[in-house]
Amino acid sequence: MNPPRATTTLRAYRLLSRALAPLLLGWLWWRGRREPGYRERLAERLGHIPVEPSRFGGLWLHAASVGEVQAARPLIEALLRDWPEHAITVTTQTPTGAAALRATWGDRIAHRYAPIDTPGAVRRFLDRLQPQALLLVERELWPQWLFACAERALPVLLVNARLSAASAQGYRRWPGLMAHAWPRLGVAAADAESAERLRDLGVATERVAITGNLKFDVAPPEQAEPLSPELAARRLVVAGSTHEGDEAAWLDAWPGLREHHPQVLLVLVPRHPQRFDAVAAELQRRGLPFARRSRRDAVNDRTAVLLIDAMGELTHWYRHASVCFVGGTLAPVGGHNPLEPMALGQAFLFGPHTANAQALFDDAQAAGAGQAVRDAATLALAVDEVLRDTSAWSARGEAARALIDANRGAAERTLATVRARLGPADPSALGPVHIGTHGADTLWHDPRTVDAARASGLFDTDAIAEHLATGSGRGQARLVQTDGHGLVLRHYRRGGLMARLSDDRFWREPAHLSRAMREFALLRLMRSWRLPVPAPALARHRPHGLVYSADIAVGLIEGSRNLVQRLQAAPPSPDEWAALGRAIRALHERQVFHADLNAHNLLLDAQGKAWVVDFDKCAVRPGEAWKADNLARLLRSLRKEAGRVTPFHWDEADWALLTTAYGIADAPATATPPFAPDDSQP
Repeated sequence: MNPPRATTTLRAYRLLSRALAPLLLGWLWWRGRREPGYRERLAERLGHIPVEPSRFGGLWLHAASVGEVQAARPLIEALLRDWPEHAITVTTQTPTGAAALRATWGDRIAHRYAPIDTPGAVRRFLDRLQPQALLLVERELWPQWLFACAERALPVLLVNARLSAASAQGYRRWPGLMAHAWPRLGVAAADAESAERLRDLGVATERVAITGNLKFDVAPPEQAEPLSPELAARRLVVAGSTHEGDEAAWLDAWPGLREHHPQVLLVLVPRHPQRFDAVAAELQRRGLPFARRSRRDAVNDRTAVLLIDAMGELTHWYRHASVCFVGGTLAPVGGHNPLEPMALGQAFLFGPHTANAQALFDDAQAAGAGQAVRDAATLALAVDEVLRDTSAWSARGEAARALIDANRGAAERTLATVRARLGPADPSALGPVHIGTHGADTLWHDPRTVDAARASGLFDTDAIAEHLATGSGRGQARLVQTDGHGLVLRHYRRGGLMARLSDDRFWREPAHLSRAMREFALLRLMRSWRLPVPAPALARHRPHGLVYSADIAVGLIEGSRNLVQRLQAAPPSPDEWAALGRAIRALHERQVFHADLNAHNLLLDAQGKAWVVDFDKCAVRPGEAWKADNLARLLRSLRKEAGRVTPFHWDEADWALLTTAYGIADAPATATPPFAPDDSQP
């Protein structure tokens, strides 16, 4: 698949997003008057997140707000079985989403605020996080995010994907906005309708799986907090996740219901905390006796309404309810999550506005787990009927529980789709990375290989070093033994004309973008992909005014010689040529571009296994054409060495052994190697 191209529509979107960015930041600051969380860590919205190399090569999961965080819970728990905690970073756009994340996992899962969708903010965010994939929850499709990921060949998977007909029509109205995204997007759809709409927009059929709704797998807390005696004496009618239109209908219906059922208590749980005071004011205006949860007001026989002006308590109140109502359905919002009461074995009432999860509400109604109402009048009739005939409502609750049980397993199906999209991986290779300083130097090291006390002086030690002829002349590597590990140390040097000005100085840039740290991060990522590359051990960035120098240490590949050395000693066997071809192919299948693929950077060990080394200026890159160029560069280097080294056991016919194993049949060494593989992933 070729690199993405920005359409005119996308360029216009970028200009608009840049122009609106100051207004958006101002709005977040203004909204922070009522919700202080919106003023927290505003720099993160511009991509200025902390640089934590332990998170490099991990997963970026984006869940916009509370609903998406709740939906992602089963998937995150499933991912944590495979991935280290430090390798998963979750972003939200709202502070309530961040609070929901903290309430479930505390500090186990790192939270960042998502970058606004401008090129600069997204670039900074990706540079500082360097994930290997992006998982988007439900409907979070941001054009520049997806374009930037495509530029870096990062897989993107939309999990628990839900797309309404209205949203799909909006994308069709501006086809150029997402033209770069649809062919590359992977989808784990919550329902068949969403899957079909995404296919119609351009997502490849083979990249779409119907995995089911993750929210079916959200298990409620096993232990229920008991009600206080004064609440246990009442029958609770819980209206959850309400908006203004929902509350208006309930408060219109409630006085009449109380006349017939004086023992009932309306438990009102507004969706957004910024509305708590407004709801309290409306209750006051209507003259309804009420208690506020946050103030611990006493509930007595006169209390008509309990206002839950606190976050994270809805499940508790649904569990103890005689009647449940799902909000955002009488208000024209589109409906919130009906699985919250159903997971507790509770049936529920809902209004006509259910577009956000139409299939889910339809299935619940068909199963008898949900009952539709239209307005305050029909709401009052339905509640009255439930309170008079509890046995029929209990049967509906059993139907809700059966529907939940029948649809469990979405998390495991989604996890299987994630694994297929990411390809074979060993997340345990993404071990911790320690950051240290020594004077002005910045050092990153793998604590499993290099002791922190020795890291600062390792590159400056010559006494125990022996030189290795593994470079092509521009840089020489040195072998040292430390803590029982053999390490190969390399000092970065310039090539070409620039070397005449300075052989080892590079223009100043942040440490995490320097040559040493980039190669360190790339090696770590490739090791997690089980690619035949050495393990990164230590990297150093040393500033010198406006320039810097850099060094890296990687694990020694025992008993190995580079291909030039091997060809000087004896001709490689056909199996060894094939091993080299497969090693290069493995890198290319993962879109790893090697800037200097030559005979010095290919190794064969004593068992005949092939390795690839020296990844300076290399990167994960989209596209296909460069793969043929990589092979052509290798062929040129073999011919060059054949002309200057004696003996050199190279035969032009050997090239066919390598390219056949790579996947190119009948590729003569006299031609530029053709290449037409499919880099798509399932």
